[in-house]
Formats: sequence, C-alpha cells, structure tokens
Amino acid sequence: MFIAIAIHHAAPEHTDEFIAFMHQVIEATQGAPGLLEFTVCRDPQRGFLAGFSRWEGAAAFRAALPTIRSLAPLRRPEWSAAPDELITLVEA
Repeated sequence: MFIAIAIHHAAPEHTDEFIAFMHQVIEATQGAPGLLEFTVCRDPQRGFLAGFSRWEGAAAFRAALPTIRSLAPLRRPEWSAAPDELITLVEA
C-alpha cells in the first residue's frame, strides 16, 4: 500500500475555495486504477488542509499524477499562505 498526503496551507480567507478545488481533484481521480481512498481533511487546530489518498502502490499514484496536475490551472496562487508539502508513506 502507498499513502500520499498533500498538505496545503490555505490562506484563511480562501479555505472554502481551496476545499472546493480539492474536491474537484478527488472527482477527477475517481475510478483511477489502484486508488483505494481519497479524502479532504482539515487540521482543526492549525488550519491546514490535507488531501489524504491511499493507493495499491506507488506506480498507481504516479499514473494518476497527470490527471491531478491537469487541474492546476483551476487553483489560484492567493489561496496558499505557504508552499505545499507532500508526505508519502509505504506499508512497513
């Protein structure tokens, strides 16, 4: 199993727009081979957003990246207060 967690530091005034964009990414990837789960999460204390996805393997995640990246033009730079972070995990 492969887990990808994209941490997004949304500007507080653009949180709702950012969440809507993240749901568009999830919709675009539904049915992708190897995708087990994809959800939007929010840290209630620090306010960052996380796109949490589980995949059958890293190759399935890499194969879906072009679809995910194709939505980049819909995302506005002012929605982010800091650069994104990507955390990837493999089952031990």
